[in-house]
Amino acid sequence: MTADGHHPVAIGGPSPQQPGAPAVLVDVEADDFVATLNDAITGAHWPRFGWPAQFAIPRLPYAGGVQAPRSLFQPIHRRFNLVLLDTHCALFGTPRLDPRKIESSGFVVRRWVGPASPDAVALDDPRHWQGWQDGPGGWRGFANAAAFDADPEPARRRAPRTGSTVVDARLAALRGVLPAEAVNPLHALLPEVNAHARRSLLWGVVPTGDARRMVEPAAVDYRPARVPGADRDAFLGHLSPYLSRRTLRPLPGARGVFDASWLAGTDPLDADTDDLPDGAADALRREQFVAFIRQLAFEFDLNGRGAALLPLFDEVAIGWQRSDGLRTVRDTSGARAFVAACARVATDDGAPPVAMPDDFGPVPDGWTARFADAALDVLAARAADARTLVGRFDDAASVYAIRAFIRVRGEPGCPPRLVWSAMTPRYRVAPWFASTGAPQARITLPAFDRASLAAMKPNVAFEVPPALQNLLMRNKPEDLLKAPKDGGDIGLGWICSFSIPIITICAFILLNVVLALLNLVFFWLPLVKICLPIPKRK
Repeated sequence: MTADGHHPVAIGGPSPQQPGAPAVLVDVEADDFVATLNDAITGAHWPRFGWPAQFAIPRLPYAGGVQAPRSLFQPIHRRFNLVLLDTHCALFGTPRLDPRKIESSGFVVRRWVGPASPDAVALDDPRHWQGWQDGPGGWRGFANAAAFDADPEPARRRAPRTGSTVVDARLAALRGVLPAEAVNPLHALLPEVNAHARRSLLWGVVPTGDARRMVEPAAVDYRPARVPGADRDAFLGHLSPYLSRRTLRPLPGARGVFDASWLAGTDPLDADTDDLPDGAADALRREQFVAFIRQLAFEFDLNGRGAALLPLFDEVAIGWQRSDGLRTVRDTSGARAFVAACARVATDDGAPPVAMPDDFGPVPDGWTARFADAALDVLAARAADARTLVGRFDDAASVYAIRAFIRVRGEPGCPPRLVWSAMTPRYRVAPWFASTGAPQARITLPAFDRASLAAMKPNVAFEVPPALQNLLMRNKPEDLLKAPKDGGDIGLGWICSFSIPIITICAFILLNVVLALLNLVFFWLPLVKICLPIPKRK
C-alpha cells in the first residue's frame, strides 16, 4: 500500500532489462498505423504474465542494459513511430489497471546531454536530461530529481506548505506562470483489443518532425577568439592584410578612382597593365584591396552595425605624394572617411567614386588586437540579430528518450496520483534527407512532342512586378549572363500564365544538364540517377 492507503500502480514494457519502460514500436510503414498496431496486438499470443515474445512490429532494442541509439524516421519518410505501454497494479500477478481509474495520461520526449557512452548510473542522473518547453523555452535541463519527476504541467504540481499563508499564496501564484513541459497524448486501445491482450494498454505517436518551433539567436560563441590561443590566431589570420601590416602599403590604382567596376572584376587600367613592369603585383594589390573593402562592408557592416569600428581608422593614415620639383612630400590624413566611402561603393550602386590615394598605413602598435576585439563585438551583435526558428528535432546528432506517465484517480476529494515510467531506449531522429528504402513515388511526364505540348493549357499564374517583367523584356537570354540592362521600376504589373507539366519538363531537362556538369567533379551520376528502360507500344 502507498502512504495514502492506495495500492501502487506501475507502467510496464516488454524489456526484461528494464520492465518499467514503454516499448517504442518503430517503422510502421502504413497510413493506417492504428489498424497495424491493433493487428499486431491481436495477432500475438499474450501469456498470463509478461509480454509476447514476438510482435509484428519491431521495437527499439536494449544492448546489455544500456540502450544503443538508433534512428527513427520522420513523417515525411512515410514512417510512423508508436509508443506502447501497459498499466497495471503493482501487486502479485500484476492485475490490469481499471481504465476508469486513469484520469489522464501522456508522455514527454527528453533529450540526452550526458556522456556519449553512458553507464546505468549516468542514465539515471537527471542532470543529463533536458525537457522541451514550448514558446521561448526550448530545451531546458533539470536541476535535481524532484524537478525530473515533477508533473509536466506546473499547475497540477502539489503546492508546497511553508506555514505562512502569504508565502504559500505567492508560491501558488508562481506555479501558474512556470513554463510547462511539452506533453504528447496517450490513447486507449479498443476495448476488444485490450480484452484480447488481457491488459490495459495505451499508445501514442512519437513526434519526430512536429511543428513546435522557438525563436533562437544564432548560436555563435566568439569568446574563444578573444583570448590567446588557436581560435584567436585563426581570427587574426582571417583579417585582411590591410588591417595588420606594420609597413606602408602602396595602393593599387593610385590617383585613379575606386568605383563599382572594381567589384565587377573589370580593370580600369587594362590598357596599361601589360606595359607595367609590376603589372602582376598591381593586379594582386587590387585583388587584396577589393577583398579588404568587401570584408569591411559585408562582414563587419562598416556603415551600419559596424560603425563603431570607424573611429579606429582615424589612427591609420592614407597618403598622397606631392612634388614641388625639388622634393617629394607625403600629405597624410586619417583613413576613416576613405574606408567608409569605399565600403559605401561596395554596398550602394549609386555611391560616388572614391579618389584613390597613393598609400595606406601602417597600423600602430597594438591596433590590430584592438580592431579584432571591436570587430568581435560587432559580429556578436549581428549574430544576435540573426534569429532563426529552431525545432525540437532539428539537430540530427541529438539523442532522445521517452518517459510516459499516467494520473490515477484517487478517492473523492483526493488529487490524482502521478505515476511515471522508466525511460525508453535512447534514439535519434533521422534527417529529412535520409533514405528509408521505401517504394519510390512515380511521376509520369507527358509526351515530348508538339501536339502533346500544345494540348497543355496554362494552369498556374504568376503575378510579376514591373521591375522583373521589364528586366525580362529588355534583355535577351544571353544578356542575362553578361551585362543585363536594368529593369527599372516604372511600368505595369503583369500576370503570366504557364503550364505546370511544361514547367516540370523544363525542370527535368535542366536537372539532367546540371547533373551531367557536376558529374565532372563529383562522379555521382551512377548514384543519383538510375534509369531503366520500359517497353512502350507504338
